[in-house]
Amino acid sequence: MQGVKYLYEVCEALPRSGPGGNEHTERAFNAIPARFQEPLILDIGCGQGMQTIELAKISNGKIIALDNHSAFLDMLMKKAKKEGVEKNIAPRNMSMLDMNFKDKSFDIIWSEGALYIMGFQNGLKKTRFLLKDNGFLAITQLVYTTSNPPDEVLEYFHKEYPDIKNIQEQIEIIKKENFNLILNFTLPKSVWFNNYYLPMEKELYILNKKYKGNKEALSMFYALQKEIDFYRKFSEFFGYEFFIMQKTGS
Repeated sequence: MQGVKYLYEVCEALPRSGPGGNEHTERAFNAIPARFQEPLILDIGCGQGMQTIELAKISNGKIIALDNHSAFLDMLMKKAKKEGVEKNIAPRNMSMLDMNFKDKSFDIIWSEGALYIMGFQNGLKKTRFLLKDNGFLAITQLVYTTSNPPDEVLEYFHKEYPDIKNIQEQIEIIKKENFNLILNFTLPKSVWFNNYYLPMEKELYILNKKYKGNKEALSMFYALQKEIDFYRKFSEFFGYEFFIMQKTGS
């Protein structure tokens, strides 16, 4: 992606690299019916690790925090040490596309706003292999939240993210890939703004001045601002859905 280093510079200044919040991480975790003593958890695409730290606090588990951007992992471990949970977290600098863990390694796999990189259905297939029998998967995924989004929204996602589907279509894929859906809920609009878009807008204001005259950087910042503006205009038609599910079969 052209200008990706500038995207990372923006994201490194944010609490997290996508919509979400600790209360929703906790709600999703509490939906898991099994109570592990010390679950082994894989957090795929952990980013800055807000949810990783929350999981470490509420799960009493051991978490492998996987991300392909080492600066995020450094930020995560610095925060984890401050919160007193660094012993529960093992950072792994690796792309999710290159994961080489043994099959049936994990009790729980977590991924907030990142699994789409593999494609939703392909991500389910991959994580299913990595889960122990009857293990659990919790992910957030971009979805249409209505059955009739306007043409402008359909055209935007046809270009930006053609894999997007509505909630029921994603549930059908979950069933097809041999998972039992335990709970799903839509993240509120507030989490798009409080931990993500509002901090991003502040950072974009600073960086537009810093990189004045840099066409590559400014083009990236312009695209991010357009994304924010698009969400403001059309947020009733799409959002993030939290899906919590259990692997069925062996």
